[in-house]
Amino acid sequence: MEIVHYFSMIRGVAQSGSAPAWGVGGRRFKSSRPDQIKFFFNKNILCFLTLIACIQLSACVTETDPKKAFNNGDYISSFILFRELAENGDVESQNYLGIHYSLGLSVERDNEKAYEWYEKAARAGDPNAQRNIADMFNYGRGVKKDTYRAFVWYFAAYQQGNENAKPQLDAIAASGHLSPNQQLHAKIDSNNFIIDKKNHFISYDTYIKKE
Repeated sequence: MEIVHYFSMIRGVAQSGSAPAWGVGGRRFKSSRPDQIKFFFNKNILCFLTLIACIQLSACVTETDPKKAFNNGDYISSFILFRELAENGDVESQNYLGIHYSLGLSVERDNEKAYEWYEKAARAGDPNAQRNIADMFNYGRGVKKDTYRAFVWYFAAYQQGNENAKPQLDAIAASGHLSPNQQLHAKIDSNNFIIDKKNHFISYDTYIKKE
């Protein structure tokens, strides 16, 4: 990729100090301070190559709609666009940024960063992010496996319309990893992440002592 090439050139110049030191008319500068001459050229070449790299990076963004770019497989553009929106608090973009890091789309795979962005969106009530972070806990992807927390997030996602969370809830219930009472408390805890109170879980069970 050209961007990588430019940054490699920048790094090479900075590390090797191999920038040319030619004077006017092709003659070398005669100076008692050659280090100053080399520093001058190194600094200017570094700035020039950095500018080119930035221009090339901007040119990579050929789509202004991040979802469209993502669906078309243009992950470089979608990552750049989603990142800007996510950093400005857009919850849906935070989930998509988590997906980029989780799957390594245009960036190095990083479960820690994926979790960070999923959690931001999940705590804000995004059901897709809640489903994604639940998977991380359910399968121990980048985090310690925690069936209880997985159930909490799956249930919050399901209560807010994510139907893909239902099979996972049923699988955990059937596995016996959580008792019926633990499942009950997990559902109650999920209310903290369900935005609309009409979707909150209300229990009329008289036995809700937490185990």
